[in-house]
Amino acid sequence: MQFISYVLTRTFVQLFGLLPFSAIYRVADFAGWLFFKFGYREKVVYGNLRRCFPEKSETEIREIARKSYQNLADITLESIKGSTTPLAELDRRYKYKNPEIVNRHLAAGRSVMLTGGHFANWEWAVLTAAQNFKGNVIGVYKSLTNKYLDKYFYKTRARGVNMTLKNMKETFGAVEQYKNDPTVFILVSDQSPSNRKTSQWVRFFNTETACLPGVDIIPRENNMPVVFFHVERTARGFYEMSFSEIENEPAKTAAGEINQKLATKLEEKIRENPSPWLWSHRRWKMEKQEN
Repeated sequence: MQFISYVLTRTFVQLFGLLPFSAIYRVADFAGWLFFKFGYREKVVYGNLRRCFPEKSETEIREIARKSYQNLADITLESIKGSTTPLAELDRRYKYKNPEIVNRHLAAGRSVMLTGGHFANWEWAVLTAAQNFKGNVIGVYKSLTNKYLDKYFYKTRARGVNMTLKNMKETFGAVEQYKNDPTVFILVSDQSPSNRKTSQWVRFFNTETACLPGVDIIPRENNMPVVFFHVERTARGFYEMSFSEIENEPAKTAAGEINQKLATKLEEKIRENPSPWLWSHRRWKMEKQEN
């Protein structure tokens, strides 16, 4: 069954890739309408929005939800299209505003933890990042349960020069492997951890929120600068990534401090423009238990 699923998915991706972007966005318009009309993960989306913006009216919440569904449709179809789109075309559509913030650390012989959230189109960053940084680039991802699809999407995502992908279980080993080579480690940090015991907790939208520990532990143990990336949609199908330094001397920080700084920065960006964040994600499915 896994192989059949792989064949069907690969065939669909290849055929879908033949469509021009103009046609893809017509499909995305319809998909976004369907998501909104039939309430895809409606309880999660509206629950998250009401939790984060208790001051907003139901009309405002509904409008953010509508735009977020359209954003979800766009990035889903863009991710599929990106699997077969030439890198030169993606480079034209996905710009890097100030990569020197990352490159100056690499030039000084330091590796960098580059991390951000599920905001706008983060998927194309995996395909375009390596061309913009002066060192090795490691993208950290969650493996798929279907081994055939996992291998296929690995190949499509690792097309960039100097780009290597590692699944989350290999992250610490990759840091050790590249300890003598300036390397950018890209990790989307606003994922829900599965292990309560190892989770770190931060205040995010006035809620105790579980976070992956690696984005905090790895920089502190290796004194690796932490840089936050943020993606903005400049036009439909066009994006710009910008960078801001979160911590230059992680070894001097307390446990959890980096994760809190990242959460604060991400919340700031979401409040500025809520709809491009992935509101359908169950970010608060784990609640903190008091000792």
